Amino acid sequence: MLAPIKHLLATKRIILASGSPRRQELVKSLGLNAELCPSTFEENLNPADFKDFSKFIEATALGKAEEVYNRLKTGDNQEELLVIAADTMVTMGSEIYGKPKDNADALKMITNLAGKCNTVFTGVVLKHSKGVRSFTETADVYFGELSREQIEAYVATGEPLDKAGGYGVQGLGGALISRIDGDFYCVMGLPLHRLCCELNKLFLEDAS
Repeated sequence: MLAPIKHLLATKRIILASGSPRRQELVKSLGLNAELCPSTFEENLNPADFKDFSKFIEATALGKAEEVYNRLKTGDNQEELLVIAADTMVTMGSEIYGKPKDNADALKMITNLAGKCNTVFTGVVLKHSKGVRSFTETADVYFGELSREQIEAYVATGEPLDKAGGYGVQGLGGALISRIDGDFYCVMGLPLHRLCCELNKLFLEDAS
């Protein structure tokens, strides 16, 4: 999907404002050589200050993107930067499920999600010399019915502790899920189809 702008992307230094090797592999699967540069942005925004979850998640991703862009774009650095930042959260109703604090918190989260539908929001921001482009994708994730023993066994693997909502769709957590309505890669943390669409718009507009 990036063939029309491959020659333009080749002239950019592409930075992923993240420490996630998983997101880096997703970007590389598109044929882009992205560097990992974790953001130091303090993720302390209050969801209540935003009119909906999409605005909140995009604001968090924007904070990450701008911190990395401003840090790397020094006066002596004339490289053309493209910073990609993303943030993912799991919600059910009005409640946000972040990363579990510990195993007990993970157990509570998965127990609450079992047999129900949760909605994943992934906000993405593209920061470059021409400005900013942002978007949010969502996906509904349906958990199967789970026994206490199954939940405890999953939590014991340690996988939930660094995952929003306490589960990873690309790992053992995928076995907990009966159905996904929406982009699988949104749940994984970087919606690839929409990312390609937005990159094409961004650079084709710049070239026109």
